[in-house]
Amino acid sequence: MPANRKPQTANRIPRLLRAFLLSPFSLLFGTIAAFRRKAFRKRSKTFAVPTICVGNLRVGGTGKTPHVEYIANFLSQNHQVAILSRGYGRKTKGYLNAGETQNLSSELIGDEPMQYAVKFPNVEVAVCEKRKTGIEKLLQKNPELEAIILDDAYQHLSVNYSLRILLTEYHRPFFEDFPLPSGNLRECRSATKHADILIVTKCPESLTNEEKERFLRKLKLQQHQDVFFTKIKYAVCGERWEVGGRRYEILSPTAHRPPPASYLPPHTSHRIPHTSHQLLLLTGIANPAPLVHYLKTRYNKIHKLHFPDHHAFTNKDIEKIIHLKEKLGGENCTIITTEKDAVRLQVFQNMPEYHVLPIEIIFLENEAVFKEKLLSLLKT
Repeated sequence: MPANRKPQTANRIPRLLRAFLLSPFSLLFGTIAAFRRKAFRKRSKTFAVPTICVGNLRVGGTGKTPHVEYIANFLSQNHQVAILSRGYGRKTKGYLNAGETQNLSSELIGDEPMQYAVKFPNVEVAVCEKRKTGIEKLLQKNPELEAIILDDAYQHLSVNYSLRILLTEYHRPFFEDFPLPSGNLRECRSATKHADILIVTKCPESLTNEEKERFLRKLKLQQHQDVFFTKIKYAVCGERWEVGGRRYEILSPTAHRPPPASYLPPHTSHRIPHTSHQLLLLTGIANPAPLVHYLKTRYNKIHKLHFPDHHAFTNKDIEKIIHLKEKLGGENCTIITTEKDAVRLQVFQNMPEYHVLPIEIIFLENEAVFKEKLLSLLKT
């Protein structure tokens, strides 16, 4: 234990020094953000259709995408639902509806909306920088919508949302961070008081009641707020996933065994030899650490190639991937990637065969309570 503590302390000192030196700027940033929220309060628009905002305070991945998917999947079973996103990383502007867009790609609507459109064909998916405008256009197209889920909208204040869901990571909670630029928060910690529900994401498998209570005390919940704890679950072997007309078999979780080959083209499959097999993890997401940890517990030889979040892959990147795959053994190397990365990779015809590893969220407890809170919005 002492051997591990020294480098952690060494790494923490520069962060604390940086936070101290930049604290005046963070104070200014936080004050402006708080004033902006207050100024918007009187002129935000309330819609008759329930609007569910899913967001966070921290810059980077806290698990918004799988939580949006969870809500969309649950509500769309019996109701007409839409997802509205900004469409971060797209090369277009303004309002676009995935169902009305020809030659749909992540470049047109962004990687996360593209992922939603692929996975949920019965859900309306649209992108728009201005959330109020996006909601209005969605309702013009389909006045029968019963709920609209807004992805990453906690700082979009032009709408008075029916339900505000704020996410925070268990291992990177907002209460241990500071506003930009000394930290990674988009607003001051006090902005959490505007949330109706807080979800603690990416919890460890064995979270004790004592650890939960300790975390809850630090959250300093308001009287009107509910809190839920969730963890990540990776998909099981044997399921199929499709994007851009290309079908993939999901990675097998069997320890120390290579996964089955991808279905490219459809209707053909084979098993990869087990000897000297290498796994190449290819990611362009904000926080690949949980995925790396998951794979390391199951496979011996893992190589990582990380790109920035929402990275727009280029032909040069694909050449780099091809070269690294060959260096690691060619056919004896299997490429693994995420759903979000897959929708950005599918446009490259020269991209080597790869596997997709989807994730979903699991409630540690009180899942029925959360579902009832969602359904209660639609009953009013």
